[in-house]
Order: sequence, then structure tokens, then C-alpha cells
Amino acid sequence: MSNILATINSIKLLVLATFIYAYFNLKLKKHNILLFLIITVSFCTEVLTSILLYGGISFSFLTTLSIIIHHALWLYLITVICSNTAKGYVPLFFFLVFAFVNLFFIEGVQTFNARTFICGALLYVLLFLYWSYYHLRKENFPFFTSNNYLLLASPILFFLGFSFIFGFKNKMLNTTIIFGDIKLYSLISYFVNITYYSLVNIYIYRNKKEQYAE
Repeated sequence: MSNILATINSIKLLVLATFIYAYFNLKLKKHNILLFLIITVSFCTEVLTSILLYGGISFSFLTTLSIIIHHALWLYLITVICSNTAKGYVPLFFFLVFAFVNLFFIEGVQTFNARTFICGALLYVLLFLYWSYYHLRKENFPFFTSNNYLLLASPILFFLGFSFIFGFKNKMLNTTIIFGDIKLYSLISYFVNITYYSLVNIYIYRNKKEQYAE
């Protein structure tokens, strides 16, 4: 039992709660389908990694595959919302090509592909900044108060936080004690995950209210 409990933490419970909340409250239409797929990927990843961790089995390939799907879905989602054109899908295509080249020829299938995470994350952040500037220049201020903008903004800190951690590839830095027994990696991980899933849940709540108002 202690081994099972060791594989469970508050982040996993947060992902579980978000999955359940989305399942019962998110009406699957338009880009909400993509959001639910993203949440489902995160939920399944947490479940499978817990099982593998309990069994003492490496889950590097699983987490790499998970981030490829996770990042691709976010890149697809921002394109669907902001620029549903052939040219708009170029960043997504570039990411998928890089991810598979990195998986089979660079970092490999035996280790977690940190470069894939960083590549997808930076592409998404750049797209988010581009479209924010685009609508700001057009003085389309309602875009910034819309629920869609909240959704698009929700993974930004998640992407930046983990890109910072993976970018340095410094185990000593990640295990640096910040205060008490809390390490730098744990502090960033909890902060960005709580922000990420909290914003997603707020989006779901607001989306549900909008549906009732229709």
C-alpha cells in the first residue's frame, strides 16, 4: 500500500479532478473536443506512469510520446481558434517532424526527449504572443477578455516553467533546496501545474455558463 501511495501526489489528483470536471461539464463541440483530448492525454499519462513507477519500469518513452501528443494538440487548438488556414498549420507540421526526428535519431526512445518539449513549448508561446500582438494591433480588445483567450493562455506558464527546467539539464540545479525540503523542480512543477489546470477549470466553468446563457 505504501508503494501505491508513493506514486500518488497532489498533481495527479489535480489532473484527475480536472478530467472528471471536464467529463461532466465540458460540452464536446468545436475546440472543446481538442481540450478534452488534451486533458485525457494528461490523465492517461498520469495513470500509466503511476503504474509503471509502481512496477519499477522506465516511463521515458511514454512521457515523450505524451508530450508529442499534448503539444501537437495545443498547437492545433491555437491554430483552429486563431488561424484556420493551410499556412497556419506550418508550426504544427514543423513540430511533428522535429519530434519524430528527435525521437528516433537524436535523443532516442530510451530517454525523455526534453528538446521536443522545449521546441513545442516555444512554438506555442511564440504563436500566442504573435496572435496577442495581432489582435492588439487591430484593437480587438474583446479578444483578450474572451473565454477562448483564457484557454489559450492557460498552458503558457506550464510551457515556460518546464522549458526552464529541461533547458538547463542540470540535476544539481533542479534538486536545489529553495526552503524547507522543497526543491526547485518541485516548486516550479507545483506552481505551473496548479496554474495550468486552474485556468483550464475556470475556462470549463465559464464555458458552461455561456452554454446556459444561450
